[in-house]
Amino acid sequence: MKQLILLIAMIGLGSISNAQTDSLHLTNALVVSHMDNQEDRYSLEVAISEILSANQVKNAVSLNVLKQGGDPQVLMTDSLTQILAGKGINTMMLVSIRGYDKRFRRSEKKLTLAEDLSSANLFSLYKDDIVSVTLEFHFYRNGVLVGSDLLKIGAISSREGVMKKLRKKLPKRIRKHWK
Repeated sequence: MKQLILLIAMIGLGSISNAQTDSLHLTNALVVSHMDNQEDRYSLEVAISEILSANQVKNAVSLNVLKQGGDPQVLMTDSLTQILAGKGINTMMLVSIRGYDKRFRRSEKKLTLAEDLSSANLFSLYKDDIVSVTLEFHFYRNGVLVGSDLLKIGAISSREGVMKKLRKKLPKRIRKHWK
């Protein structure tokens, strides 16, 4: 009997962890990338914005809202939140590089928006001698984490290869798990 209860609990927890974006119903987003390199940040935000637009998700990029080198905490101010709400955007999508060449699991930590915005990203979009990169997406509404997801991009040999594979894999992820 105990084994049956344990099995049911494990199946239930597995479906909960896999469903972190299934109830997201993404219709709009402010795309914010955690990248120290401005070129990587620009490339990633613009590519994701184009992909979201092609999938009928209203979006804006933080590059249009945040000054270069500016403090990302500005994104949480009431005035900016009201401006974005006026444009129909109530979801903030934070994108960061989780790491290279390993199989990563979704983070179980429930970070606040302030903690997530202040966290540093140690990785760049591409690094020599790697074959895969994992992107992590966190979705916030009203400052509360409502979903997270990982996207592994493999078989890459250049920065352009990462962007090409991202443009191929992300639309499928959006349609299948985020909408």
